[in-house]
Amino acid sequence: MSKLLTLVVTAYLCLVTSTTASGQNGQDELEVYVQKLKTSQATGGSETVFLSIGSDFMYAQEYFEAKNYSSAASGFRAITQRQKDHAFAHYQLAVALLRQNDLEKTQEAEEALASAFALKPSLKERYAQDQPQRSASAAAPPVATVPDSSSPKATGAEYQGLAGYIAMLKHSYATGGKETQMLSAGQEAHEGIQYYESGEYGSAETRFSLSLARDARNPYVNYLAAVSLAAQGKSQAAQVYYQKAIAHDGSLQKSYAADVAIARAKWDKKQQASMIKPAPVTKVVYGGALTYGKYTCHQSVWNGPNASPAYRFEYKGYFDLKKDGTYRWLDNGGTGKYSYNTKTGALTWLSGPMKGQAPASSKYQKGTTVAQITVEYAKNYRWECGCNK
Repeated sequence: MSKLLTLVVTAYLCLVTSTTASGQNGQDELEVYVQKLKTSQATGGSETVFLSIGSDFMYAQEYFEAKNYSSAASGFRAITQRQKDHAFAHYQLAVALLRQNDLEKTQEAEEALASAFALKPSLKERYAQDQPQRSASAAAPPVATVPDSSSPKATGAEYQGLAGYIAMLKHSYATGGKETQMLSAGQEAHEGIQYYESGEYGSAETRFSLSLARDARNPYVNYLAAVSLAAQGKSQAAQVYYQKAIAHDGSLQKSYAADVAIARAKWDKKQQASMIKPAPVTKVVYGGALTYGKYTCHQSVWNGPNASPAYRFEYKGYFDLKKDGTYRWLDNGGTGKYSYNTKTGALTWLSGPMKGQAPASSKYQKGTTVAQITVEYAKNYRWECGCNK
């Protein structure tokens, strides 16, 4: 072996030895794997050809890196179902689930993490960095046992009460379980429960009806439908569902009155909050110390039904109101005299062009930023003349 070849082999062996445990250039094994797939994807490599595991992994990884952990979890879960010994898919599934901060998804995350560690123990070091707030050996929190409700004969009684049934649906929805699969009674019931818990009993009623159209015997959906109806004041309609509920689970009788009372209070509170409260009518106060200066006048003209905007404002000119009891219309218009009643706000045009126009009334109001004189000629014909203070 030549001296040059010996040096090359030695350098290669040193590189392999230094990267075996932690990957290339300080990267761990998962980072090396992801980088390998990215390179394959960029160069058309065989690792990421269409429908390959690598292609599916990168599809999920892109969601993961975009922090769309729900979609990422679905992608990684599909890989673990196809290839049960894919340690990186199990690991990324676990982290994606945990980062959604959903207690219902914790059990699946712990199971995926256990599989990842069993297949590749070195991932424990990676986990300590990804999830430093959690111990890799921490026990999973207690999760209620979820029965198999796939049988069409299931009535709900096997779920150990209403609370157990609700917990089962939430767990199924969080983990992609068959109980809440697309177009199932459980899916409609789960959506109804979301509305129910937020006090949207009208929408909850609709969802529970759709669920019962697929499984009319379920006592817990019947019960929730009854409470939703009763909360809205539909007591007679509620009784039909209530009777079906207690026929299969008599224990529901004990909580019905209390649940209806709570739901009714929540419903009433929401209805009150949603009511449009008219703003108090501001009383127009006429009179007071007169503001002197130039008053610019406009007429509000209705544009007709369904028009936008509803009104247009036509300019009519301006007059200069003076402290000595006189006024001038426009820059070179005629002048005249006026009198003013400080108590009623009424202006009387004693002479000049305004007297010639003979308005029915003219009233002054102080306003907050603009003083206004309303000159009314007829019931539906008036000018609003404003003066900036």
